[in-house]
Amino acid sequence: MDMHRFEGRVAIVTGAGGGLGRAYAMLLAARGAKVLVNDLGGSFQGEGADQSYAQATAQAIRDLGGEALANGDSVATTEGAEAIVAQAMEAWGQVDILVNNAGVVVGVGPLWNVTDEQWDTDIGVAAGGTFRLCRAVWKHMWERDYGRIVNIASGSFFGMGSGVGYPAAKGAVWGITRGLASASAAKGKNVHVNAIMPIAASRMTALMGPEIEAAMTRDFPADAVAPVVGLLAHDASPCNGEMFSVGGGGFARVLLGVTGGYRGTNKQLTIEEVAENFALAMDHSTFFLPADSLEDAEAYESGVNWNAFREFIG
Repeated sequence: MDMHRFEGRVAIVTGAGGGLGRAYAMLLAARGAKVLVNDLGGSFQGEGADQSYAQATAQAIRDLGGEALANGDSVATTEGAEAIVAQAMEAWGQVDILVNNAGVVVGVGPLWNVTDEQWDTDIGVAAGGTFRLCRAVWKHMWERDYGRIVNIASGSFFGMGSGVGYPAAKGAVWGITRGLASASAAKGKNVHVNAIMPIAASRMTALMGPEIEAAMTRDFPADAVAPVVGLLAHDASPCNGEMFSVGGGGFARVLLGVTGGYRGTNKQLTIEEVAENFALAMDHSTFFLPADSLEDAEAYESGVNWNAFREFIG
């Protein structure tokens, strides 16, 4: 029996014409959500457009008895993001769930060969698209005091070996996630914003050759990632502002925090003092995850009124 259902909920899933996005959309719909399936239908490198991908996913949902609409607008523009949300609002009157999955990988290769256009495309779709869709639904969710946003980051955030635009974009997705989650928590809003780093077969892994594609499809199918997205998108979402590595039948919390480090009594360090106490900064046994940027600053003894900062930025 499916205990986690989505009847009465409306979801938007971007980049849902295939792969991971399709898996997210299909799972949410199978458990009762009405789903707006968004996909520009371009290549993995961000070229072209073909609405048949979004239409195919939406039709597959309807064929199984679910309710879905297709959308071919681009997340890379404000107009496109607003049109995506407007279509869901016009059809169903609300948006409860947003899964920001759309992304491209363009600027791969030696850094000296990466163009401004490639950089702008990488950032504009994954990070910019996440920002624009969140902005388009945020006031609606804020005023209703309900929302579940799941942003799709990437393990490339840890380093990709080749290319900086995609890791930078996915790092920005994590920053957006933490920023919105912190804002919601500070005001006691029932709007949860979390992120995942999926490990799964995709159009990108397919480009690596048939042997890698076959192994990834066997060991890391897209369907294996969707249940974590499902829980984070549910009423019973157990967390806010978290990120998880997900794939191949498992998941783990991803932490970006600080160690206890060295807190000198003198407010001005010297290079020698840094060198002498470097091991303390690298001591993971004192690691903690600040609730926000100011909690990290509070670890330093000072006379600064950090609550005044919170009131100013809140």
